[in-house]
Amino acid sequence: MKQLRTAMLTGVLVLAPLMATINILRWLIVNLDATVSQYLPAKITHDYPGLGLVSVLLLILIIGALTQNYVGQWLVNLLDSGVKKLPLIGSIYSTIKKFLATIVNPGSDKFSGVVLVQFPRNGVYSIGFRTGKPDARIIPKVLDNEHAKFVNVFVPCTPNPTSGFYLWVKEEDVTPLDISVQEAFKTVVSMGIVSGEDH
Repeated sequence: MKQLRTAMLTGVLVLAPLMATINILRWLIVNLDATVSQYLPAKITHDYPGLGLVSVLLLILIIGALTQNYVGQWLVNLLDSGVKKLPLIGSIYSTIKKFLATIVNPGSDKFSGVVLVQFPRNGVYSIGFRTGKPDARIIPKVLDNEHAKFVNVFVPCTPNPTSGFYLWVKEEDVTPLDISVQEAFKTVVSMGIVSGEDH
């Protein structure tokens, strides 16, 4: 009986992540196919499974290749500056772009380190990311110690790290962590199930 239970548990551990991955990929392909099909000429009526995924990958590749030359960079910068000037949309666009740039390029200076802070209350700790120094013009002078050194800390939500909390934390209340930004995000997104030590 014990061997049967062990075999069942092992089977679940092997099949569950595999089936979940397959279903996620299937959902992605189906939704991309449905989206791309809306922009195809009316003459193309046959359903090509995976066409949406291939089209998106080709689009990413083409845009990436175009930005490798001067004209392509100029066009991208023109589009970028145009979107940024749009009310509301521009701020959302800029935030998402900076966030993705930080994740894709861990060597960027958007996040200057991973830290541990007591949040949302004392005795409870959260992973945060240092994002520089607060603007001295917006730090209220009613703080208990206006001479204390404060740092910006972004505490992401889990499992969606694109949202979170922007905090001002005293330098002495921040504990630096010896892990990379990508490792920290992996921990946050997985709700602590996956750590930087997992391969």
